[in-house]
Amino acid sequence: MNTTDRYRFSRSGNEISFMPNYHFLRTLVGWLGLGIIALPVILYFFRGKMSGDNFKIALGIWILYMLYFLFDLFFRIPVKFIFDQSEQCIYRKQVFTKKLMKFEEMTYFISEDNGGYFYVIGKKRNQFVKSYRISNYFSGSKASEKREEEYIREILCPVLEAVGVPFGPAESNR
Repeated sequence: MNTTDRYRFSRSGNEISFMPNYHFLRTLVGWLGLGIIALPVILYFFRGKMSGDNFKIALGIWILYMLYFLFDLFFRIPVKFIFDQSEQCIYRKQVFTKKLMKFEEMTYFISEDNGGYFYVIGKKRNQFVKSYRISNYFSGSKASEKREEEYIREILCPVLEAVGVPFGPAESNR
């Protein structure tokens, strides 16, 4: 899967849009399938072998597991960022479309978390208070560096070019 497919990147007329979490969809559906398969296993094999309280705990863990993945499926995966050049605004579309900022307010930077890093956008004056992740996590491995180079070339550079932000500062941090 190439980078534009991994992020569902599209450029049409005066609009650039992409979904930073779209590449998790296949993995998430696999985990959901595994969770669905786990229910009959829990019901058939463990119902008679566990006490009533232990069975309720196992079933409760399964329910939390499934709710977590369903939440990701409906609220994290479909997040789409829209860079509208005609209005000079950035929007985030989840269930509803929300205006985040104007182009001249936007800055981008690299944020580090749990041994990985990712690209983030935010308003210049409060970028560390409220920011939005626009890439997946990268690490120091060769495969991750290759994915990062493809992301920069095929997603980040066209977005920054459309917004009018120079590419240099965040790149010099790595």
